[in-house]
Amino acid sequence: MERTMTAEKKKNIVLVDDHVIIRNGLKELIEKIGPYKISAQFDNGISLLEALPLKPLPDLIIMDLSMPEMNGDRVMELLVEKQIKIPVLILTLNENEELIIKLFRLGVRGYLQKNCTANVLKEALLEIFEKGYYHNEFLTYSLQTNQAAAKKSEREIVLEQFSPREKEFLKLVCNEKEYTYEQIADKMTVHPRTVDGYRESVFEKFGIKSKTGLVLFVLKHNLLELL
Repeated sequence: MERTMTAEKKKNIVLVDDHVIIRNGLKELIEKIGPYKISAQFDNGISLLEALPLKPLPDLIIMDLSMPEMNGDRVMELLVEKQIKIPVLILTLNENEELIIKLFRLGVRGYLQKNCTANVLKEALLEIFEKGYYHNEFLTYSLQTNQAAAKKSEREIVLEQFSPREKEFLKLVCNEKEYTYEQIADKMTVHPRTVDGYRESVFEKFGIKSKTGLVLFVLKHNLLELL
């Protein structure tokens, strides 16, 4: 069954991309796939920052990661410094896990490949407006959560699934120093293959497929402070 936004009021979305053709194409597509209105467009991050505060206040900023003069990750850093809390969806062709993790730590609500389909874009917008975040690896676990455990908080349910050593592993994976798996093995004083076992166990439990997905899973469920 196709999902749709329940609210009738249109969401204001701002586009930030240095390619006019891409912005125009996105505008046309976004305004077709849901109750959305492109309220402003900027060709780089500096122009966006200079225009703050935006009126009307956007419900979402869709921003290219790679732009001249200032990349999207630097724009995010400055938005954080200015305490601007407008949700941001990043568009990118970059699949670097460390960079994607950095973006989520800075507060982005999701990231999409620029070559994604219209259906994927539609799903991402729905997820962000309904749940706050978009990352497809989050969805698998959500579908696995059974109703019998509904009386417990989602965070409690998640934490119960980890062994003490898996929690230690997760804490190191999410450390801001961005340790490699080999460095994690060294800090845990175990063989790298043991760390591989922790990783594979956690991946299997929650339908996670990558280190990026693992870090985002921990951040989404606010687990770090309890590990």
